[in-house]
Amino acid sequence: MKTMLIALAALGMIGRPPQDDLPRRLTEAYGRAADWLVSQQDASGAWKQGPPDKAQPSLAYTGLMVAALADAPGALRAKYLPAVQKGVAFIVSKQSSDGSFGEGPGNAFLKVYTTSIALMSLSLAAPDKKDAIGNARGYLKANQLKEGPDKGSLGYGDKEMKIDQGKPVEKPMIPNLSTTGFAAEGLARSGLPKDDPFWKLVVEYVQKCQNNSETNTDKDFLARLKAKGLSIGDDGGLFYAADPGDMKAGTIKITDKEIIKSYGSMTYDGLKTYIYAGLTKDDPRVKAAIDWVRKNYSVESHPGFSFDDKRTHLMGIFYYYLMMARAFDALGEKTFTTFDGKAHEWANELGEQLLKIQKEEKMWVNENPRWWEADPLLVTSYVLNTLNSTMKYVH
Repeated sequence: MKTMLIALAALGMIGRPPQDDLPRRLTEAYGRAADWLVSQQDASGAWKQGPPDKAQPSLAYTGLMVAALADAPGALRAKYLPAVQKGVAFIVSKQSSDGSFGEGPGNAFLKVYTTSIALMSLSLAAPDKKDAIGNARGYLKANQLKEGPDKGSLGYGDKEMKIDQGKPVEKPMIPNLSTTGFAAEGLARSGLPKDDPFWKLVVEYVQKCQNNSETNTDKDFLARLKAKGLSIGDDGGLFYAADPGDMKAGTIKITDKEIIKSYGSMTYDGLKTYIYAGLTKDDPRVKAAIDWVRKNYSVESHPGFSFDDKRTHLMGIFYYYLMMARAFDALGEKTFTTFDGKAHEWANELGEQLLKIQKEEKMWVNENPRWWEADPLLVTSYVLNTLNSTMKYVH
């Protein structure tokens, strides 16, 4: 018996939970985190954003929480229904006459971003709120750019509040793939038909954010890049914006060309948005993005950002996990084979990683604070939404 135990220990089989235990462990972790989130809900039904002494009710945060809890796995969904209903009531009460939802004074800021999240949450949690859903859908469609170099995209909203010398001021919004992806998520969840003109325009923009010279051929866009000394690459990955002045992961030199770097969250975001728009796995844009993932698959770091002593590889990693799970879910992938020939059960691998990094057994938070991921409320909402797309594939 002692010999057998030594052998099992050598193989790493002692002290390791059995693989078929993963669904239970994830469900328990989800429940602990959801309980904590519900404990943070305000009496108004909202969740607040900001420093403890200055926190204000946030429609975007509330929408993310409601979307997560309304789509919770199994019996957990019924448990959190009261919190969801309170959140829905708060969201609906804040809709503006133009159909939008916004942040800040008068709900005037980040309107496209916030409306996209509100639409997603209402479509999941309260499909009977047809007027609210229809008006939000109309607002997003109306704010999609119909012409110009960023045709097909959406920016964060009509206004964004920036504090300058202690006073709130407005700053211009840059259309980008992230917000465009949120809008696509909300509209897809709301059942926008695939033949709606919105989707054709979205594809036109997304392909401008892809390093794929075969399909990224818009002459005006390429000329805009050339004027900045930049070119399109061919790794198939995607980046933040079709604007050479807004590069989140920087550039990389390939032969004599300076290329905007592709990175993980935007590649998965573009991939899922292509699928929502009706493109198939055989489309060259989809195939190119999948090939990038096959070369850069990871559940431990955010590919496209380097390892260094500043934990750069963790930058935006929880948003990356959300995009990753939604992309694989949109593709219907259970097993994903990378270029090295290894078959990955991505949902199991991602689930194990999320269990490993849960803090205090009730929340998640990023060691790298970029993009507000030092906020456990935001990050935990990302993770629960990630698990909603992941756990159906876990075994």
